[in-house]
Amino acid sequence: MSIRLNDDAMRQFRVAKVFQETDEHKLSLDFSPDGRRLLSCDHSALSVFSSTRQTELCQVHMHHYLPEVACFTQQDTRALHSTSKYDFAIRCLDLETRHCVRSFSGHSKSVHRLASQPGNDNVFVSVGRDDQVYVWDFRSSTHIHHMKKLQGPLCAFDPAGLVLATSTDTERIEIHDVRMLGEQPCLKFVYQVNDKAKWTQLQFAPNGKTMLLSTDHSWCFSVSAFDGTFQQSFTGYANQLRQSLDATYTPDSQFILSGADEGRIHIWRAEDGYPVAVLKGNNVGPVRCLRFNPRATMFVSSDLLLAFWMPMANGVYDWVERLPPGETVSFKDEELDEKEVEPLKPPIAMPQPLVDMALIRTRLNRKRTRSQVPIVDLTKQPDKKDTLEEGEITDD
Repeated sequence: MSIRLNDDAMRQFRVAKVFQETDEHKLSLDFSPDGRRLLSCDHSALSVFSSTRQTELCQVHMHHYLPEVACFTQQDTRALHSTSKYDFAIRCLDLETRHCVRSFSGHSKSVHRLASQPGNDNVFVSVGRDDQVYVWDFRSSTHIHHMKKLQGPLCAFDPAGLVLATSTDTERIEIHDVRMLGEQPCLKFVYQVNDKAKWTQLQFAPNGKTMLLSTDHSWCFSVSAFDGTFQQSFTGYANQLRQSLDATYTPDSQFILSGADEGRIHIWRAEDGYPVAVLKGNNVGPVRCLRFNPRATMFVSSDLLLAFWMPMANGVYDWVERLPPGETVSFKDEELDEKEVEPLKPPIAMPQPLVDMALIRTRLNRKRTRSQVPIVDLTKQPDKKDTLEEGEITDD
């Protein structure tokens, strides 16, 4: 039996357990591909947790390296992490022996994004503050591809590991066939966006149909992964310090969650942007890191504290006998206080933008066709404050 995620189920998430292993703000979170392990990174340590037992498995001190980001390889016994000292190398760490297996040098400034290719045990990509994107292979001592002439780039693999998306400033997204990284992009989407809203995170939906872009301006939005057309905006949360606050899809791609100031987590329907709820847990500062487990009905959030969120044990849910594609399993959770929650009021509708697709090609087709269409204009995004509305969950 498993819980089917819907509006009511999303409103019944509560904090099940809280950790504070160090006095540092968490900088990144990552689940292993099977969802059974969680990797937490801050400047002082890497910590690994069991998602099923919600216990800390190990901690590796990182004072000599000051990592900014870490992620699992396709093996949950190995992790990649950046360094902010020395030569800004990326290190691959064996979590069982706690020894460095290999380092990868090339960036001239610190790395702030790492992602391993789904379905491939050897390939991963790194993005640095030197505006360089490198593609690496564990079997090679040097990078296998280098992307230049990018500004403030972000990157993400699609769920199948077939394509790699990169971005430049707030202007362009390019889709690359991973088998032909040396060639021109398969697709190129060009946008006209408010310069004040810096893109901070790029990710594919688990179903591969859309991409989500987070900004430092209290809103995020989704676009089609096939033609770049604007899909939906998600707004109404506070980010007073203009920080990079994570957002995440649920595994079935139905909902989007985003961190906000004062420990709040906002939830919207991915399809129409309807705000489902605002959760308030143990975090007191901005929720910088947020990840939904890819295989289970749980997610984690962090500032100084690391909070595990799960549906209430005594909640009312829709249950399914078998696990359909995109659904999630449910780990055993702790009983928490139940509070009735009503949905929030709909946000101010965002003006429907026009779309520019400068170059169109099917994702894995070598043949390219060019076209000229209008430009996506996202400059009129409303700026809303994060206020307590009916429907907010608080543990205070």
